Amino acid sequence: MGYKSKMVKTKKHSNVLICLVAMVVLFSVFFTNKSLHSRQLAEPTPLDETSSKEYVQIDPNVPFMPQMTNETLKAELGNAAWKLFHTILARYPDEPTSEQQTHLINYITSFAQVYPCGDCARHFAKLLEKYPPQTKSRKTAAVWGCHVHNKVNEHLKKPDYDCSHILEDYDCGCGEDEVKADKTLGGKSLKAASESKEHLKSIKVELKEGLQAGG
Repeated sequence: MGYKSKMVKTKKHSNVLICLVAMVVLFSVFFTNKSLHSRQLAEPTPLDETSSKEYVQIDPNVPFMPQMTNETLKAELGNAAWKLFHTILARYPDEPTSEQQTHLINYITSFAQVYPCGDCARHFAKLLEKYPPQTKSRKTAAVWGCHVHNKVNEHLKKPDYDCSHILEDYDCGCGEDEVKADKTLGGKSLKAASESKEHLKSIKVELKEGLQAGG
């Protein structure tokens, strides 16, 4: 009887041990799967080469806005944009630093990228390729901007703008600014210089291949 009793107890202990091991294995599998599932949610699976080919590759240098088909809104947007564009160039420093020139160039190229009228922006970007921003002085920048504007006018079959008084027409009119001497106007005040329109006619806008450093 004693021997049989020991055998029964040993068998019970073995069964209990097997159950405990099985429970440990089940819990390990459960928590491992849960951890993997959480990681999959937190870390998106990268696209493989096959699936990535389904996406359209967009040239970062091409303006990405959609075309604007409402002609009234397009005209209103254009008038406001040109007003800002020419006023910035008319307020640009007489003798800009290299950093200031870089800022203006970056602004103009970014302006072309995000202009809300996509078809207008893409045409403007092509003009910038042919006539890059010329930023060595206020006069140069202002006349360059007027020249590019006239290229747009030509495309739209509109009359040319007279670039000889671009600085006067787009000065902000900020009180004393109009009566103080200005290097760009040969030491004259804006008010005095406005009587003569010859001071900008000598500036020529160059094509890309004709530009020199700092142009």
